Amino acid sequence: MKITFLGTADSAGIPVHNCLCEVCGSYRKDKKVNLSTCAYIEIDNSIILLDAGHENISNIFDSKKIEAVFLTHFHADHCLGLLRLRHSFDTIKCFHPQDKNGFSDLFKHPHSMQYNIIKDFESKEIKGIKFTAIPLEHSKKTLGYLLEYKNKKIAYLSDCFNIKEKTMDFLKTKNLDYVFIDACYDENKTKENHFNYIQASKVLDILKAKNSYLMHISHTTQNYILKNNIQLKYKYLKENDEFNLS
Repeated sequence: MKITFLGTADSAGIPVHNCLCEVCGSYRKDKKVNLSTCAYIEIDNSIILLDAGHENISNIFDSKKIEAVFLTHFHADHCLGLLRLRHSFDTIKCFHPQDKNGFSDLFKHPHSMQYNIIKDFESKEIKGIKFTAIPLEHSKKTLGYLLEYKNKKIAYLSDCFNIKEKTMDFLKTKNLDYVFIDACYDENKTKENHFNYIQASKVLDILKAKNSYLMHISHTTQNYILKNNIQLKYKYLKENDEFNLS
């Protein structure tokens, strides 16, 4: 089992259109792109998506069997790829939080997608991996996911500005191998829809996973870290980072 991050940035991505900051300039120079935070699991020649924010996700996985999609929420940068993926010749299960509006006309015209509400702390098993929905606080109803496979436990926690005590207590019992957490902002933003890296790091301190990472970084946060030579306690994920979890 392997998990790979297609993107680890916020909705603006990096580089941001016509932004002249040092970070965006560096990405252009190196011909790199970091798009919205989403990941995929590869197991037994099949794919399971954690979010689907890339518009061309159907092309990325053309000729691959997509067993399921686990959406954190229905903001565009986490589900835009479903607009095309729903035209797949395969039936694809999509698990998602309760949201009567969803995004665009996904519910009105599901095509090949089978939408399934997953409730707080409810579990589903796909290809031997147990996915448990973890309630998070964001501007829309949002879930993280706990993945359990054999002896490995992984928490994918994007997007959030707070994690309630019940959720933290649940996660603390799991002896986590990996935690990936939203840390979109720098330390100057404290009351928004995402954690800043200090707030996220405090959560990671409590959870005490064997491996902990920040994600959902904005170009302004990355530029702030660079300009101020800030040494973070936990590393930010980069685009295409992958982890072998077998």
